[in-house]
Amino acid sequence: MSRNILAVASSLILSGCIVQAPPGYWGRPGTPYPQAYYPQAYPPGPYAQSGPGTPVAIPVAANQQPSETGSPPLAFAPPTQDPAQSQSGDDGPAEPRNMRATFADETVDYGVPPTNTLHLHDFDAPTPTHIEGARTVTTIALQGMLKSERPPLLIDVIGGQQSISLPNAVWLRDAGVGRHIDDDVQAWFDYQLLHLTNQDKSYPLVIFCASRMCWLAHNAILRALDLGFTEVYWYRGGRDAWQAAGLPMAPVAPPPS
Repeated sequence: MSRNILAVASSLILSGCIVQAPPGYWGRPGTPYPQAYYPQAYPPGPYAQSGPGTPVAIPVAANQQPSETGSPPLAFAPPTQDPAQSQSGDDGPAEPRNMRATFADETVDYGVPPTNTLHLHDFDAPTPTHIEGARTVTTIALQGMLKSERPPLLIDVIGGQQSISLPNAVWLRDAGVGRHIDDDVQAWFDYQLLHLTNQDKSYPLVIFCASRMCWLAHNAILRALDLGFTEVYWYRGGRDAWQAAGLPMAPVAPPPS
């Protein structure tokens, strides 16, 4: 009996000596599992992170007819060479190795309906798959466009700070913000696009930002369409898809004020 009492007493003493970590300890710098933060230019929305189970879209052939919902098919460029022989050369960026692939969920359909109004908050949230009046292009399609006789003008509208982007892209950081379609941003964007295209509103424009979780490019495309540009493309996968394909980045000039 006395042995049992001593054992219970010893157990209670040892338990009382155990010190629990204070709240937030495991998130402090220098602790075994510090919390990591990803800097973002805009406040994250409720869908800012996609985890396991994110749906992956099946590529749609270029000649496929629109679906019953009226959504136009995504644009795909046919392969120009054997994927096994893809490599970087003097004539341009390296081709993605799998010419039939998509990258970084660039074609994923979140079920977000298309809209012709500016998205004013939660810029890093799921986007529609298409924009009325523009055409959505994938990484493969963009590669083909950049090698055409009339390559498009690449417009990067990502927010925050950066020093690199897609090769030959022009960074127009403020084009995806603003409160309405007839604000000062629109006048500034009109001036920039007319200067870059030599006042040719039929010049092909490819507008992109960080990923398919970015509304800034969506807003900039609505602005370009409202300004009368007739050949506007949305590279929905953006920088994430380009880098996921193993394609090179290049230095980009600071955005104009």
